[in-house]
Amino acid sequence: MFLKRHKIGVNVSEIALYLTCPRKVYYSCHGHEIVPYATVSYIRHLLLKEMGLKIPDLLKTYSSKDDGIMDDLEFMLSEVKDELSFIYPEELADLSSDMLEEAISEARSYLPEMEQNLTLFIEDENAGKLYEQLLSAEPGNLFHSEKLNLSGIPGFVAKTDDTLSPVIVKTGNCPELGVWSKDRLHITSLAILMEESAGTPVRSGIVIYSRQGSIRYVNIRSNDRRQVLQILGRLRKIKDGSLPDRKESPLCEDCAHLEMCKVKSSLASKFF
Repeated sequence: MFLKRHKIGVNVSEIALYLTCPRKVYYSCHGHEIVPYATVSYIRHLLLKEMGLKIPDLLKTYSSKDDGIMDDLEFMLSEVKDELSFIYPEELADLSSDMLEEAISEARSYLPEMEQNLTLFIEDENAGKLYEQLLSAEPGNLFHSEKLNLSGIPGFVAKTDDTLSPVIVKTGNCPELGVWSKDRLHITSLAILMEESAGTPVRSGIVIYSRQGSIRYVNIRSNDRRQVLQILGRLRKIKDGSLPDRKESPLCEDCAHLEMCKVKSSLASKFF
């Protein structure tokens, strides 16, 4: 019976959005999706995201004879700058050159920490297996689970010893140890999705925190899987029309749905 209930399809990107704000899922699924407008912080996010997606290639070309990777990071940033408008033409349609340069300057300020952490990772003898996984990483393709009616595309798929691992890129600050809980659940949702195609359990994943150049291994636990299945149920209710409770957070003030969200909350309160 569990497998027969999933008539409403879900994308892994909606799980990631739910973990940020459940109401954003409601608005995006009910005709209120908004194209992000260009701000310096948003452009910086895009720059760091694209740089993070190039880190596996940087590791593949690294040589122990290299003096350092700062030149590689500078070249990567320059390359991403030239590619950005082709990758995000709609989001950056009204982008000014001053705004782009300010975002690039902010992204460049992270390069020393990126260099330090990537160099430590490369030279860490205990990171051999993780390093090997990233060297095998290939850009992710679309995966679909018939059992869960779930689809998604990982940033990369790492394969070692016939075992697949999803790899994602995040552009925010990384925790001192491990990964943030929402990133753990994002990785877990991709693992559950990929298992159907792989025909074997996916037990781990990798998060690249591009702002710091920090690479973190994730061991996927049963409790993580349980939480993802619970979120899938909640997402289907939201997509079917249920408005989730409004939760205040520091991110609310910069949200494009703020005014609508306040009105919806006021209307809902009249009936309870």
